This record gives sequence, structure tokens and C-alpha cells, in this order.
Amino acid sequence: MIGSKICKALTDIFEKSKLSESAQKVAEEIASFVGVDKISIAFYEKSKSAYRVLLSNFLPVQSKIHSSIIDRRDSLSKIRLDGELSEYGEAYISQLVYGEYGDSAPIGIVLTPRLPSKITNYREISDFLAFALWFIPTYEQSKNYLSKYRSLWMLTTLFESAKSTSEIIETFLKVMADILEAEISATLRIKDKVEVQVYDQNSGSFDTFKFEMSEMPNETLRYFKGTEKVLYKPVGLNAVLKANVLSAVIVPGDINSEEWYIFANKKAKDTYLESKSFDSMDLDLARDSVRRSILARGRVEFEKRLREEIVKLKELQENHEKLIEEQKEQIRKMNAVHYISQAMRTMYSVRNVYKTLLLGLTSGRLLGYNRALLLVYDEKRDTLIGKMWFGPDSENVEEDWKKANQRAMRYADVVQYLREEAMTIEINNRLTEQIENRIFPYKAHPILEKCVLRKKIFVGTERLIDSMGVDVADIVNLLGTKEFAVIPLVGREGTFGVVIVDNFYTKKPIRESDIDILKIISDSAGLAIETALNYEELRNKTASLERQKSLIEYLREFSDSVLQNMSSAIIVLDREGKVNEWNKKAEIYFGRPKEQMTGIELRSLGPEFEDIQEMSFQSMRIKEEINLSNYLISLGGQERYYDIRITPFWDTERIMLRGVIITLDDVTDRVNLEKERKKQEKLAALGEMAARVAHELRNPISVLGGFIKRLQKNVDNPDARSRYVKIIEDEVLRLEQIVNEILDFSREPRSLEFRYFNINKLINDVYILLEEKIREKNILFTFNADSEEITVYAEYSRMKQVVINLLQNAIEATPNDGKILIETKIKLDKVLVSVWNEGKPIDKETADKLFTPFFTTKVYGTGLGLAICKKIVEDEHKGKIYHEATDNGNRFVVEIPKVEDTQVPEGNLNSQIDNN
Repeated sequence: MIGSKICKALTDIFEKSKLSESAQKVAEEIASFVGVDKISIAFYEKSKSAYRVLLSNFLPVQSKIHSSIIDRRDSLSKIRLDGELSEYGEAYISQLVYGEYGDSAPIGIVLTPRLPSKITNYREISDFLAFALWFIPTYEQSKNYLSKYRSLWMLTTLFESAKSTSEIIETFLKVMADILEAEISATLRIKDKVEVQVYDQNSGSFDTFKFEMSEMPNETLRYFKGTEKVLYKPVGLNAVLKANVLSAVIVPGDINSEEWYIFANKKAKDTYLESKSFDSMDLDLARDSVRRSILARGRVEFEKRLREEIVKLKELQENHEKLIEEQKEQIRKMNAVHYISQAMRTMYSVRNVYKTLLLGLTSGRLLGYNRALLLVYDEKRDTLIGKMWFGPDSENVEEDWKKANQRAMRYADVVQYLREEAMTIEINNRLTEQIENRIFPYKAHPILEKCVLRKKIFVGTERLIDSMGVDVADIVNLLGTKEFAVIPLVGREGTFGVVIVDNFYTKKPIRESDIDILKIISDSAGLAIETALNYEELRNKTASLERQKSLIEYLREFSDSVLQNMSSAIIVLDREGKVNEWNKKAEIYFGRPKEQMTGIELRSLGPEFEDIQEMSFQSMRIKEEINLSNYLISLGGQERYYDIRITPFWDTERIMLRGVIITLDDVTDRVNLEKERKKQEKLAALGEMAARVAHELRNPISVLGGFIKRLQKNVDNPDARSRYVKIIEDEVLRLEQIVNEILDFSREPRSLEFRYFNINKLINDVYILLEEKIREKNILFTFNADSEEITVYAEYSRMKQVVINLLQNAIEATPNDGKILIETKIKLDKVLVSVWNEGKPIDKETADKLFTPFFTTKVYGTGLGLAICKKIVEDEHKGKIYHEATDNGNRFVVEIPKVEDTQVPEGNLNSQIDNN
């Protein structure tokens, strides 16, 4: 009986009023049951770690006893009350626990001012109280949560009926404030700024606040990061919600942390609550509800977008149907363009091409423009000329079109219609009479210049033509309309003219989509006109080519006859060195028929021809002509000499090298005569040399004889004897020098040892030898070189003798305090050494004799120095030496060929001076 009263009293506390009057009566009955006057029963609040008095006639109801003064006890023990209960002194306490073994947890306590006299009853009632204090709060809490979850079904109905996102948010804030028993519910959006929408359940009103991100404290901003959370006495939310916030639940509304839901301050209730703040169950409810809200908003937005898409789809369907019609029209026009192009390509007359084009543009069966005007480009006058104008010829336009359509329908084949009508149609109509042969200047014209020079299609509209003003008045006045298109007739190399089309009668606009059609017509017509022109030109050229062919045949036979009857042997080699041409004279010279030589390499005839083939390749490399004189070829035991000229063989435009032309002239008789002449000249020179040698030797011999006689007379005079012996010795040395020079000049070239050396070093060596003589005359000596090292291929000692002779002569011819300049230069195929000295220029008559043996302008000497230099340079090294007179002196120049360009000595290309 008492147990049911205890359960009812506790249920009233949790469901009706925490200060239930029946609770005190039940406490008195419990006290009487355990044998005490007064008793208090307190419930354990885990979140506050304290005990709350619920049933009592001893301590004040709802008073709090902190758990720190109570140890876990299963039996009665005495404690001293403290704090606000200290006036009640001491009490006997027994802890109520529920559970088994180690899982038992404190549920509450029983307090009495003295020990109960009915211990058995005390223990019985304690066990019942432990169960009741565990079961009833748990049951009430479950019932409360069940009620809240049932309330969530309201959201489903509200979300389904909502028509907008804002309606969902406002409804959601109202319902969730009621379900969570929150005084405030709000949404917070964080982007560039912070926007807060707040619903106050107490007043039932909505408010919206906006503020800068910088105005939100960092400790508050961190609440809106991460996942959902329950806050107790949060910092900074007061300013955000414009209210005093004791506790709050915060749940994110999206994954980007840009939207958050806030539920703040648990509403106060008359019933007993273990906690006045939000708990984990509230957090779960809030999280699930927010997710459902997001889904509902997504549904509304989806339905909105769906409605918008449906509208768009309807518009697209209409546009698509319209586009289909336009595409059908475009296909029809493309077919018409194909027929027009096909018909124009079959025309070989330019005039018929023009008529086919205009007919195709104006025929109702094809492109169907009302009128088409043709202006043709006149190259001589550099202007446009009116040619023809197609369109209705009378005032009864409909009748004209009806007749034209009837003519067109008689033909099953559109191309045939265009061809036959174009060839038979008359163009002397009223429209053509207005423009035929009329001049239309296109330069500086804003429309015609664009079409002719820039080859662009122009589509005119009334607005565009008005903006151009009087500059286009000529065309507007002629056409009588401001809506037209100008189509250039474009060929590969220029513009043949323009066609102007309009819809003067139907006023049908020329659309932008027609430009592509007109562009194809432009290119196709231009190509057809160009083809017709080319056909006419080709026909004329064919007749001309037939005449030229006969002439070419004659010229070919004539040139072949000339080639075969030439006195020189002509051999033509291709780029690979194979024979392409071998004339009659070549057959006679070398005993090989043309049929045998064509297509084989020239080198197959022998080593001499191998050298000629190599020189041919050299000629092709340098792209210059190469001449060989007195070239020896031995065939069949006979030696014959030829002058050979190897010339690069170019094509007619001198772009591509096709091979070489080798011309050979037999000069054997000339060479033999030249050898005989040289023998005669040599005999004459020997006679002259003998006379000159006798003359040169006579003087020193006479001197020797005279002084020998004096020596005999003064043999006993030591001074005279010493003086005469010295004179005799000098004359003997002079005789020896004369004999050496004569021998050096007259002997045949000895075997020379050619090698590579630096010509600049040789000049420095010679300067050291003659440095003393240069200083004696106080000569300013200068040596200039193109490069520090200039390499030549020559006989070192012989070239040194040349430089010594030239420098010795320069020193002797230079006055005291004069100048000498030696220069070395590198040319393309040779090396130059020049020796210049200051002095009186040598006159032309004397200069012509400078290199003649025994000629001298000195009072002493044999006159062989320059002759020996000439022999060394020209005979032994195949170079060149010559004299140049300057304004204030004389220059002797030595040219030494580079080794690859060294001329072949007379006799054979393979013989070389260098014996290395």
C-alpha cells in the first residue's frame, strides 16, 4: 500500500508539480513505517553531483545536499549537515543504489534525525525507494522523448505543404522551438557577412540581424566550426542572438559551415527536471530535424528548378520545332546551291555561267530572291560595270512569277532546267537596260570596296544603311530598297565582280543564316567563272601549243644536229657522275659509241677520266666553271693533250643543278708547237746568257789579272800585298756569286720538299737576317697580317730566298729614314705576300723588264734576282709575282695558291711538285 503511494507521489513530482502537497504526507507515512518522526528522501542528480530532496517532512523540499559529504554507505551512519542545511545539525543517512555487483550506481539517499526503530521496515522501504527512484525518472524521461519524437511528424506535414525555402525555415524554427522547449531558435549564415534570423517563442516574433565578420569574437566564431554541439553558458552568443543565453544546441546546416542552426535556453517548467539545460537527446533531435529540414529545402528548390526546367523545355520544344523548319528551309537552299553549282560547272561560256547564277538566285524553284543584279569587274578601268539584272519584267509581278514557275516545272531535272534556260533566256529586259555598261566605282565605297577588295559578303538592313548615309545612296536609289545582300564572286586570284540580291516585292528579310548559303554561292560561282575563263584560255593555248610543238620538234632536231656536228667533244654528266650525252666528236676522240657510254660513270674509261669526274663534282660543289689546259690523256698507247672546260649544268630557271657539261678540245698539235717554240727560245736565251755571262765574268777576271800583276811587283811589300790579296779575294767571291746565280737560274728544277708552314714566321726570320741593314738606313719597318698564323703549302727554303731577294731590293731602293711595309693576306683561293717600299715609282717601260734575266737598274749585280723569284713562284709553286707602282713607292706582290687550288703542271693532272 505504501509503495503505491510512494510511486504516485514521485510521479506527481515528475509530471505535475515538484512541490506536490501529497509528497509531505507520503513522507510522514514512510517515517511512521520505519519508526522515526521525520524523514527526507533525496534523488541523485548526476550532472550536478548532488542530491535533491523530493519527499520530506524533515529537510526543505528541493534543498540540495552535495555528494562530497556523503561516502557510499549501505547502512545507517551519522553525518553533519553543512551549508544552508547546517541548522538541522546531524542526520542519519543511508545511500540508495540500484544495480548488481560492480554495476550498481547511486540513486538517492534517505535521511532521518535519529536511528529508525524498525530496521527491517527501513531496509525494505530503502530497497523499494531505490527501485522507484531509478524506474520513475527513467520512465518519465522516455515518455518525454517519445512525445518529442512524435512531435517531429508535424515537420513532415509542414515540409510537404511548404512552397518556398523561407517558409520552411520559419516553420522549422517555430516547431523546433516547441519540440526542444527552447525559448530561442535561430539560423546563422556566414559568408562575406554574418546574417542571423531569430525566432523568440515567448513573443512569437522573428528578427534578422546582420554584422561584419570582424565583429564576431574568435571565441564565439569557434562554436561554428566542426560538428554539432551542446553549449553551457556559451561566451559571445548573447551578442549574436540579442538575448541572454544560458545553454544552446548548435547544429551545422551544410557541409561548407556556411549555415548553422541555434536552439537556446531551455524553458522553465513546474515539474521536476534533473537538468535545466539541453542534453544529448536534444542534440540528436536537433541534428535529425536539421537534416530533414535540409532535405525539405532541397525538395522545394528541386521542385522550383523542375518547374523552371519544364518552362524552359517548353520553350526549347517551340524553338526546336522552329529550328527544324529553318533547317528544312536551309536544306532546301543547300540543295538549290548544289544544283546551281552543278549547272555552272557544266558551262564553258562565262556569259552562260553568269546567266545560270542569276537564274538560280531568282528562280522560285531554287533560292527565290526577287531580283539579282550582276556587276562585273573591269581590270583595264579598275571599276565595276553593270552587266545584267534579273527580275520581274512587267508591273504584273505575280503573273511573271507564275509564268517562270510554269517553265521551271516542265523540267524534272533542276540542273537541266538551269542549263537550258540560261542558254535561251533573253537578258534585254527593262532592268538590264537601266544598268548595262554603267560604271560603278568601288574604291572608297563602304559596301563595294569591302566586297571587291576584302571579299566579304555584305547584308544590308534599314538601320545599317541609314547609319552609312549618302555614301551608299547610289545603290539605295538604284534598288529602291534598303534591305539587300552583296555577294562577291571570288576566284583564287581575285574578284570577278559582285551580285546584288534583294526581296523588293515580297519584303522578306535576308537573315544572318543566309550568309553561309551566299558564301557557298560566292565561292562556287567564282570557281565556275574561273574555270570557264581557264577553259577559254586553255582552248586558245592548246592551239598555240600545237604550233609551238612543231617548232620545238624542229628546234630539237636542229640543236641535236648542232651538238653532233660540233668540233669539240661534248660530254654531259648527271649529278651522280653518269654520262647523259656523248656527241660524235667524243666518239671519235675516245673510240666509244654513245650507246655504250650512256648511263655509265666517266671514271670507267681510266684514271685520267677519274680525275675529270672528280673535278666535275668540284665544279658542282662550288657552282663555278673549271678550266684545265693541256690535259694529258693516254688511250691506246697514244698521248693526246686537251683543253677541258667543266661548266655547271643548270635547269632553265637556274634553280636546280642538273649536272655538268664537259667540253674537250684536242690541242695536241698546239702543245707540240709550244714545246718546240720553248726549245728555240731556250736556245736563244742560252746564247744571250752566254754573251751576258761572258760580259759579267770579264770585268772581275780583268780586275783579278791586274791585281795579280801588281801583287807580283809588290810581293815584298807586306801592306800592298795584304791590300791586293783582299781585293783579289772579294773579286773571287763576286765571281762565285755570279756563277751561283747563273747556275740557280739555268738549272732544271730540283726535287722540292713541300710542307705546311706559317708564312708570317718565315717573314720574321728574314727580318732578323736583314735587321742590321734596315737599322743602318734608319728605315721604318712595318709588318701587317690578316691572322697571327697563315699556313701555306710550299718549299720553305725557296720561298725564304724569294722574301730575302724582295726585302733586299726594298732596302736598297728605300732612301734613308724611309718606310717599308710587308703585308700577308688570306684570299678565297690564295695567300698574298706584298713588299712595299717608299721611293721613286718604277715607270711602266722599266717595270715590263723587271723579271727579265740579266736586266738590272743597279750599277752592280747580275739582274737575276727577280728572275729567280719569278722562277720559284710561278714555275715551282704555280703562283704569281708582279709589280705595282704606287704614288710614293713600289709594291711587289707574291700570290701562293692554296693547296686545293694548286694548278696542275703541264703534262698530267696527277703529277705534283710536292714529293712528300
